[in-house]
Amino acid sequence: MIEQYLMLLGSVLGLALGFRVVEQLVPAEKGQPLGAWLFNLAYAPFVLAFALLTSLVLGPAFSFLYAQTGSGVLPAFAGEGSGAAALLLFAIVYALLWDFCQYWLHRLQHAVPFFWHTHKFHHHERAVNAATQSRQHPTSYVLATIAHVPVVVLLGPRTPHFIAAFLLFRLWGFVNHANVRIDLGPLTPFVAGPQWHRIHHSIRPEHRDRNFAILLPFIDRAFGTYYRPRPGEYPPTGIEGDEVPSLRAATIEPFQAWLAMACARPARRRRANAGQETGSGVP
Repeated sequence: MIEQYLMLLGSVLGLALGFRVVEQLVPAEKGQPLGAWLFNLAYAPFVLAFALLTSLVLGPAFSFLYAQTGSGVLPAFAGEGSGAAALLLFAIVYALLWDFCQYWLHRLQHAVPFFWHTHKFHHHERAVNAATQSRQHPTSYVLATIAHVPVVVLLGPRTPHFIAAFLLFRLWGFVNHANVRIDLGPLTPFVAGPQWHRIHHSIRPEHRDRNFAILLPFIDRAFGTYYRPRPGEYPPTGIEGDEVPSLRAATIEPFQAWLAMACARPARRRRANAGQETGSGVP
């Protein structure tokens, strides 16, 4: 477990440093404060440890699912000894299913106040950069793990080739959040990129609740949340009217919000009951 954590942390820090060089060469937003990048870098070891702990705690539940589904509901078509074509096809199917599940989780986090508080910390980032991919509240990792259940049920314990897995689960988060001025052109509707995902983080009202997919923008097109950025469109990011909270405040904020929501429900119920009693006496 320690070795796995150190390898994960080393890859994240290495990618953050590599992307930092590119961000300095072709920045989408010039003059970003160094502190924003350093904060995300310093935060990464803690949230990665929590992510591994989550996988460890939920491991028995996934083992149970593996036992119940065997090799998955869908027919197995790529396994040990399969050719390159079969492995590539499996990676594509896996990416489509995984991104479909993550898309709906992402939409849920934006649409439902209870879940928004697990994601709000990520959107407070006013200087989106490659290291922003690590700026996730721990509760968001729990939800992401749970959202992976349909993939397990359909495909079983199989995972893509390690190269495809690296692209899906490690590299592309850095690509999407990179502060670089790169337009994917005709590939934009098919492959998520930094300009396309920056729209999702935009502070502007016309960009709100757009571009939820992590890998495949055509999922957004299918469900009416697609926004194709115009040439040179790199809007400011963050949450309008919200100050960036301290790390401590951001860490406990979801729990404070949920407690306030729980306390507000009895008060609303009492007001509703009082209104009904008042109305019942009217002839």
